[in-house]
Amino acid sequence: MGAAHVVMSFDADPRYVETARRSTAEVLSQAGVRDRDAVGTVQLLVSELVTNAIVHGSADSVSLRLRCDDSCEVLIEVDDHSPGSPEVREAGPEDEGGRGMGLVAYFAREWGRKGTCTWCTVPLGPGAAG
Repeated sequence: MGAAHVVMSFDADPRYVETARRSTAEVLSQAGVRDRDAVGTVQLLVSELVTNAIVHGSADSVSLRLRCDDSCEVLIEVDDHSPGSPEVREAGPEDEGGRGMGLVAYFAREWGRKGTCTWCTVPLGPGAAG
């Protein structure tokens, strides 16, 4: 598996979540990741972090940095340029939202907040490459 990365900024508009997902798939493909489940998991976490930044951030833009390195780990960083920290909530069965950070906490090896950036790491198994 090789290394690949993307850095992008976009308006804080929900329409750009799909753009972030497509860019994620492209980076993982460039890195040689072929496991569809691994790609889907990373896309899910990108979607959740970007959506959280758009919905709860107060800035006009969001930045995404994604790096897949040759040690079989992906680093996702989403900067909402806003103060405050995301929280893992306990969403009720009828709630339409509130599960995103719980998914991040479940699927990521680790996650946190540094300044205005929320980040997480995702390990890719040895079978993730083609």
